[in-house]
Amino acid sequence: MPSKQKAADDDLSSESVEVLRERLNQMKRLIAERQNQTSATGGSASDLWAPQTRSSCSGIIDGNFLSMAFGGALLVILSVSVYAFYNLYHAVLKKFPSQHTEL
Repeated sequence: MPSKQKAADDDLSSESVEVLRERLNQMKRLIAERQNQTSATGGSASDLWAPQTRSSCSGIIDGNFLSMAFGGALLVILSVSVYAFYNLYHAVLKKFPSQHTEL
């Protein structure tokens, strides 16, 4: 029984090594293709890992605009929350006034 389990473990480990080798070869092919494309277009090695940008569609909605929009939304949410809790606090104080018994 243990020999069958060991043989099954050997099959799984050898299969995983083959899968890893196949993935490594695929990655090597992809890197070689990218290097060939970069050298064909006259780019540098640092351009190889740079994200691809869309030069045809440079609209007004960029990172700065989105940051300002979400920052404004956050500011509105926080101010409404503070206003609501301020009013709730005063409503509770009005409903249940504290009794001063120290005099």
